[in-house]
Amino acid sequence: MSRERARVAIDFFADLTCPWCYIGWETLKRAAAARRDAIAVSVSWRSFLLSADTPAEGVDRRGYLAQRFAPEQLRAAHAALEEAAREIGAPLNIDAATRIPNTVDAHRLVHWAAQDGQAETMIDALYAAYFVAGEDIGAGSVLVAKAAEAGLDPLDIAARLASDLDRQLIVDFHAAAERFGVQGVPVAIFNKRLPVMGAQSETTYGKALDAA
Repeated sequence: MSRERARVAIDFFADLTCPWCYIGWETLKRAAAARRDAIAVSVSWRSFLLSADTPAEGVDRRGYLAQRFAPEQLRAAHAALEEAAREIGAPLNIDAATRIPNTVDAHRLVHWAAQDGQAETMIDALYAAYFVAGEDIGAGSVLVAKAAEAGLDPLDIAARLASDLDRQLIVDFHAAAERFGVQGVPVAIFNKRLPVMGAQSETTYGKALDAA
């Protein structure tokens, strides 16, 4: 007689242009996959806006980073990210993107994809678009293309993006996360009671899954 799998629900707070969120997302998926025979994992994406004041058209990435970090800080951060990506076998081209977009529309797209059971597919596609291909995931044309690849109706998505549908909802999600105490991302909360802050190793995520 087979043993029924334990169930673990994870709330994953993240942004779509946050490199450590990408690393954390990929690592968490691997930890869950390694336990798929024992634990049924469900992940709910929780939208967080790292730069909520980013203009709709985005900003130049190189200039933005140069204003905020010394060259040696950037080199160290990029080296750490590249090493973390290598450890888990995740593709990463950290300098591919030339823009830092406003991510509200990308979060709206994830929200709509979730309604069709395609949230993970959409998140994966958007992370790959930004951190591998360097695409501007704030651009409507890019978002419509990714939606079509995920099997969503591109005409419907284009119409939604042209409207304000669920725009305030994403802003409210972000505000709720801040009220909940989330100040930086990624944050993964296991079964509403066990928080794991920052991008962690597969071992750490695995231990959290086992504990939850």
